[in-house]
Amino acid sequence: MAQTLLIPLIVAASSVPAFLAARAFSGDRPRLATLMRLVGLAILAGALGLAWAGDDGSRQLAVAVGVALAVNGLGVFVLWDILRRRRRDGR
Repeated sequence: MAQTLLIPLIVAASSVPAFLAARAFSGDRPRLATLMRLVGLAILAGALGLAWAGDDGSRQLAVAVGVALAVNGLGVFVLWDILRRRRRDGR
């Protein structure tokens, strides 16, 4: 059982940088901070999904694809927000 939960724990720990970035951006970039919080939550949801999947390969694949789509989709919104702000600021 402990071996099965090792990967979900590592994935959950990898969400910490997203939450730290959200905290850093919360003062002057609230929209970006919200997006980074959502990225962290998507990663945590993926960790829970991997814990639920256990040793079932098809469930693991479904969770991995779902997390990849969610995190990359949110990454596109983060990039879009950064580029929109740069264009608005004239850089």
